[in-house]
Amino acid sequence: MRFSPRRGPPVADTHSSSSTSADHATTTLSVLMFASGATAVSNSIIFGALGDLQDTYGFADFGLGVIAGIGFLMGLVTQVFVAPLADTYKPKVLMVTGLAFAAVGSLVFALGDTLWQFVIGRAIVGVSFGCTQPAARAIAANLDKSRAAERLGKLAGVETAGIVGGPFISGIMLDPLGLRWTFLVFAMVAVAASLTLAAKSLPKLPSSGESRRISLTLLRHPGVRTVALTTMSLYLPIGVYDALWDRYLTDRGASNFVVGLSFLLYGIPFVLLARVGGRLADKWGALRTALYAIFILAPIVAGYGLAATPLAIIIVSIVEGVVQAATIPASQASMSQVAPEGRAAAAQGLSGASNLVGAAATAFVSPWIYGAYGPVWAFGIIAAVMLSLSLVAQAMARRYNLL
Repeated sequence: MRFSPRRGPPVADTHSSSSTSADHATTTLSVLMFASGATAVSNSIIFGALGDLQDTYGFADFGLGVIAGIGFLMGLVTQVFVAPLADTYKPKVLMVTGLAFAAVGSLVFALGDTLWQFVIGRAIVGVSFGCTQPAARAIAANLDKSRAAERLGKLAGVETAGIVGGPFISGIMLDPLGLRWTFLVFAMVAVAASLTLAAKSLPKLPSSGESRRISLTLLRHPGVRTVALTTMSLYLPIGVYDALWDRYLTDRGASNFVVGLSFLLYGIPFVLLARVGGRLADKWGALRTALYAIFILAPIVAGYGLAATPLAIIIVSIVEGVVQAATIPASQASMSQVAPEGRAAAAQGLSGASNLVGAAATAFVSPWIYGAYGPVWAFGIIAAVMLSLSLVAQAMARRYNLL
């Protein structure tokens, strides 16, 4: 009698399984990048259209600040109170809702003709950022924690492209299309992104009993406090640029075209290198990269005050874009690493909120320093504050064994 050899259980094709998982992660990241870019563009186009809105509808100068400021305020509030919902519900729902807000806000700009209508439109668009971006970052970081900074780098690159590209694109469209059709086009882009995202499948985020709490409750965790301080120090220069960039370049003799081009030239190295910078942060350690890179970034920021020509300022900004390509993904990945279980989106929301607080503070004080003491002191003081916060964060990181 012939006996057949006993067969064991089927062996899974691990190569095929890992390949499928990688393909799914790549597809998911592509969807997140599309949604993040559309949201960033919707939030930034206004900066290329504010002057045209004022010229066309004749509101006072203070209206420019109100329109710009309300967007940041709503983004701050949304990231603290609304972003944590992505931890308890499907994050895709929150992201689709955010893109819908972006579309509605752009539509209000297209149809409005008074200052208060534009303020409402900007507030609605500001909500979109707080809904979409923290959820997208949390999902990207959770796809593969060993490559979190690399994936966040790709996402940050697209987000930056949207932020710097929005004013550039709107500036090109305004003359041939006018204000209404420019905003209508961007509203349609947001609608298309929302419908595309709604048709895709996105993973849920891990949840816990604390997932429903607002982002501020995370500050009781030492690691979160350390990273929040680190990210805030990295974003301090952003407020200076928002408040002074146009004025400083103009004072140095730059034309409006050169000012617009400078935003684009800053963004190009960041967009191209953010993935590489994120990969380096994964290799060296995300928090270590973010903290130590500030020692490179701060002298660069101080260098703006010494630049005497628009060309010199732009060269400094390109160098900064290269360094920030590593620091921004590293800081976002650091927050994903210290976030408690079930609080991934809330942690990214808190990070974004702390960044806005720091940027708002420097945007408020830097014009006064610039007017009273000049650019050397304005940029030098901000650089010194960056270094001081970094040293405090490093001491905290060592105390809590985070490095």
